[in-house]
Amino acid sequence: MSSASLILTDCGLALSEPKAIGPQGSAKVLAASSLGGCLVFVSSAVVTVALAAIGRDMHLSPLDLQWVMNAELLPLAALTLVAGALGDRFGQKRIFLAGIGLYGLGAAVAGFAPSLASLIVGRFLQGLGEAVILPNSLCVLGRAFAADKKARAVGVWSAAAAIASGVAPAIAGAILDDGSWRTAFLMLLPVVASALVVGAAWISKDAPTGDARIDVGGAVLSTVGLGGLGAGLTSLTNGFGPNPLVLVTLMVGLGGLAGLVVSQWRLGDNAMLPPSLFASRSVVGANLFTALLYGPFTVMLTLIPFVMIRGAHLPTLVAGLAFIPLQVLITVVSPLAGMLCRRFGRRLPLFAGGAVAASGCTMALRVGPNATYWADIFPSVLLLALGMSLAIAPLTTLVLTSVEADRAGTASGVNSAVSRAGSLFAIALLGGVLQQAGPQLFSGFHMAMTVAAVTCVLATLAVFIIEPGPHVDFIPRD
Repeated sequence: MSSASLILTDCGLALSEPKAIGPQGSAKVLAASSLGGCLVFVSSAVVTVALAAIGRDMHLSPLDLQWVMNAELLPLAALTLVAGALGDRFGQKRIFLAGIGLYGLGAAVAGFAPSLASLIVGRFLQGLGEAVILPNSLCVLGRAFAADKKARAVGVWSAAAAIASGVAPAIAGAILDDGSWRTAFLMLLPVVASALVVGAAWISKDAPTGDARIDVGGAVLSTVGLGGLGAGLTSLTNGFGPNPLVLVTLMVGLGGLAGLVVSQWRLGDNAMLPPSLFASRSVVGANLFTALLYGPFTVMLTLIPFVMIRGAHLPTLVAGLAFIPLQVLITVVSPLAGMLCRRFGRRLPLFAGGAVAASGCTMALRVGPNATYWADIFPSVLLLALGMSLAIAPLTTLVLTSVEADRAGTASGVNSAVSRAGSLFAIALLGGVLQQAGPQLFSGFHMAMTVAAVTCVLATLAVFIIEPGPHVDFIPRD
């Protein structure tokens, strides 16, 4: 999954980095960090456009298609936080480059995959690489700039990632209209090679912190928990019903998450999810809002291109271009949301964003077999983009300002992981739609949009958990 809103959520990691090595060579570090960071937001955008072609070419079931998506989201949701600790322990430059290498290996495996199993392995490697790249790319960026220059550097990083995640699906769509979905993966390899060369040459070697703690147990338990629940929910939506295997899978997932809670409580402030972080109502409310909003957002990002191609039979290139207005609007409007934060405080921008996103999901109910982009699809994309624009940048600011300065990086990382977990579970629940064709596809799509709209409304209710607090100073993005 890729969008400018996810980019803004992740940017808090760089803005919260307290150290800076000074301006020398910082422009080169910005270029190297941006090029590597773009990879995180490209592959899922490409897969969303290519999903129908992959399923058709490899004769995949809806269950298979869901795992093609979730194989990337699982490591992103479960391992981003521990990957940041790896950078502290072994050096951020070294881990950043290792993540790019893993990502490139995954793209190659997926591009040449002869079977579903190898395709899923490739996607998992891509997600693992992204989990490693993301926090270390942003920490490298944050360390390279002094405090008064950091926000502008993050704005450039965000713009580069937004452009890449907007252009990549369009390129993939053009390729798919005349070629193979495999080329859409293989086109990433030159970018990977460039990122490795530039990163090795332009990022200064940093001194690792040998005593940095890596919460291996927490990483394992979070992976088991999210993976088990994701697998169980995926099976349920594909008609398997509550059979013994599905129930065992769900129990394993719940057991993993329960074990995660116990282990994090015992570790206290040394945990990757410090329990004291959740003593703040605002942090709890912000993360609940994030999970509830990103689920519907992911559903729309995934289903609209799928329905455009498979249901309305629109060209793949058009599907690839469908969300460019979303990227542009979020990038332009999000900084302006700071005025709402300063004038109306914490809650109103989030409430308004969730409500407008709900109207975007509702507007998607008009999409049918004879849909055209501008008349039927663009209005829902426009409302979704406006809703995310109003909510996400203020949400990032809220997360960073609701905890002590030395906890801001952890709070931002947790919020980023929560957004991926919400996306993971949303994809797991789409089997009933992906297995449909013809009129039934639109019936399933409309049901999914109805549920998405209701979930956005629930997100607006979660806003009231957040402490009213003072009007906040917005953290700019450029």
